Amino acid sequence: MNRRDRTLLKKVGGYYLQYKGIVDVEKLLSTFNGTEEVPLDDYTLSYIYYYLMYLITASVVRSAEDAKKSRLTYKEFSIEYSNDLYGELNVDLSIPVYSMGLVAYHSFTEGYNAPEYGILGYIMRRIYSIIKEKRSKIEVRKEQIPRYFNFLDDFDRTFSRVDEIKEEFPDGYFRDPSYTDPDWLLRAYKAYFMAKELEEIKVGIRTPKKPINKKLIKFIMWKLYELYIFYLVVNYLESKGYEIKKEEDKYIAIRGNKRLSIIFNASLGQSSLRKVDYKEDVEKYKGRPDISLTNERPIIFECKYSSKVSYITMGRFKIMAYTYEYDPSLAVLVYPGLETEQISFDNEDNATMELDKIARKESGILDFLYNNHLLYMAIIDPLELEKNNLSKLDKIMKKHI
Repeated sequence: MNRRDRTLLKKVGGYYLQYKGIVDVEKLLSTFNGTEEVPLDDYTLSYIYYYLMYLITASVVRSAEDAKKSRLTYKEFSIEYSNDLYGELNVDLSIPVYSMGLVAYHSFTEGYNAPEYGILGYIMRRIYSIIKEKRSKIEVRKEQIPRYFNFLDDFDRTFSRVDEIKEEFPDGYFRDPSYTDPDWLLRAYKAYFMAKELEEIKVGIRTPKKPINKKLIKFIMWKLYELYIFYLVVNYLESKGYEIKKEEDKYIAIRGNKRLSIIFNASLGQSSLRKVDYKEDVEKYKGRPDISLTNERPIIFECKYSSKVSYITMGRFKIMAYTYEYDPSLAVLVYPGLETEQISFDNEDNATMELDKIARKESGILDFLYNNHLLYMAIIDPLELEKNNLSKLDKIMKKHI
């Protein structure tokens, strides 16, 4: 990893899981495919651990709520004995007891006292104890977290809920999970094992190197750069009086009667694409800008975390194409700047290198008109001071929000 990568991790690495929409243990487990560990500063790692503890408690509370429903409605198929027949007769079992005036029959009985509920009770108590101890050793202060990423109040409520709901289940005992266990119990097992192994979880990237024997949450560097741009855009909006809220899987910026939806890697309702040959569903063929601020006309950001000219050339033509599909009020290509010495393979790359030189002379910003739309190339480098990068956004966005 280079210095820029490490700076990017330090600035926004703690919020990566939230930005990626990792909101439960199952989704988190799907990210354990890193192959090379990356270094993190103590605060960022502590913040990630704190968020993982929140996911653990949220998952086990969900398991308990599902188990409560199952406990009330689940029925078990069993054998009952009585003087009268209340179900389908079991001849084999009736013969030995018939002399006592009893018959055996198949019936459904409530599963209220099934052993799985006791196992869940044991797991919940262990998770509560483990998380309580680990929470006391990690300090994450609310004032350090951007409001739109703040999960601390939800964590407190969820942790208190674990304390309450665990008393609704018997103490029980532990056994290894079985494939026949209900989904809610398997989910609780996953949360329990993660709680026990929390400090063994690290952050990594995916490389051709042979995987190491560690649990590594895979971070994607271009996705982290996208998060950094989102972070800057949202901070800029807040500086202009917008309040940022999260609603389901998207963020909303509100100022008075004005409301901007912030959308990631998704097509927009304004797409002009109507038909693709014989395909009935054209949704997957629509453009998906990295970050979009949507109102009447969208503001589009295409983020390219690369210093390679061919990649930036592709991004340049991509924002040009978006003018036809989405009719944006503004489209911006953001990238950290080109390497000063590299080989270009065609005239388009030569043009991109020339544009990059112009942008550097113009404090990192270059604008051009295409299809009656204003487009920008902006050099946003995580190595620069945030106030400088925010100043660039102000020059680009101040007339559009």
